[in-house]
Amino acid sequence: MMLTRMSRAPMVLMALALVAVFLLLHLAGGRQYVGLLSGTRVGGAPELVFGLLYALTWFGAVLLAPILLLAGLADAALPGPPPAKRR
Repeated sequence: MMLTRMSRAPMVLMALALVAVFLLLHLAGGRQYVGLLSGTRVGGAPELVFGLLYALTWFGAVLLAPILLLAGLADAALPGPPPAKRR
């Protein structure tokens, strides 16, 4: 029962997707192109975009993913609203 509610929770899936995208960019070597935050450019425009995407996904994985994960797990664990009464 709990597993089916968690799989339908969009917040949990979004948190996992954010972390997965960050891990893919990290494994692809995006960390070395984040020099744009300190004002140093490494390479041309593709490296600039790659570094910007890496920085945005890092912020998403560190700041947004835990909040989404906790909210989704709380939503899955708490009981839903009581059924409406019929007259």
